Amino acid sequence: MIIKDGKKIIIIITYTLDLNEKMIDEDDGIRIIKNSDFEKSDFINPTCILGMPGIADVGKFALDSLIGQLNAQSYMDVIFDDYPAGAIVDDSILSAPKAEILVWKDPDHIRDIVLITADAQSLTPKGIYRISFFITSILKDLGINLVISLGAYPVSTKKMIAKAPTIYITSTSKEILDNFILNDNCEKIQKGVIIGANGLIPTLAKARFGIEGIVFLAETDNVAMINEDITDLRASITLLEMLKKSFTLPIKKKYSLDNLDDITKNLQNKREKLEKDLDTFQLVASDAEDKRKSLYI
Repeated sequence: MIIKDGKKIIIIITYTLDLNEKMIDEDDGIRIIKNSDFEKSDFINPTCILGMPGIADVGKFALDSLIGQLNAQSYMDVIFDDYPAGAIVDDSILSAPKAEILVWKDPDHIRDIVLITADAQSLTPKGIYRISFFITSILKDLGINLVISLGAYPVSTKKMIAKAPTIYITSTSKEILDNFILNDNCEKIQKGVIIGANGLIPTLAKARFGIEGIVFLAETDNVAMINEDITDLRASITLLEMLKKSFTLPIKKKYSLDNLDDITKNLQNKREKLEKDLDTFQLVASDAEDKRKSLYI
């Protein structure tokens, strides 16, 4: 397209991303690896549930649990050059940090679900915008009508008295927000900032394509903001129960506040085993000043 502006000629070049290719290299450092083929016409009333890494990994743990419960099918992996520079080792297999997009087809043909998570958040604000901008384009191409984002809301320990954490909510639509206020365990977020892709993706989806969004933030101890080793399963399970009630998802009872101690103990045992394995690695160096950790996970 050529636009004449006085003596100047502005040439505007547009392009369309072809998601039917198996692998696509992008100029902005994003690579798609497609694992299955889906088109907009394949979905019935599609909703997206998003849970990126964050405070106490509340949203990510809930999303990962949901993926396993629903036995969701992998749609595509998104590799991005602003993710942390390191390789992930799982069962002796190396992989690059990535975002994952999966699909659950509702056997009752009521609501199909697209699930999105990632191994890490982007390292820079610009990177968070780039990956969020990209993912919203995917949502538009799949015909998503609602984005549900899961995360944590840190509060002081003194306020966390109730068995079930409060869920704080915000939305791109007052009508959607008011529908969820009917739940006694929910409170509106009056003011604040949601850092990272969990808040930015539903916001950009609304701004760019008119896709409505809602963010559920489960109450967690604010100590988690400075302690990366904390995983708040209590908050994550509360989000899962909220999703089960609100969207009639087939989430099993084994993920509930009633058996939280067993789940926490199992997770702690795995963490201690990993730390013990890491202690067996010794870095041999000729100079004492060069002795430092050689393994990053």
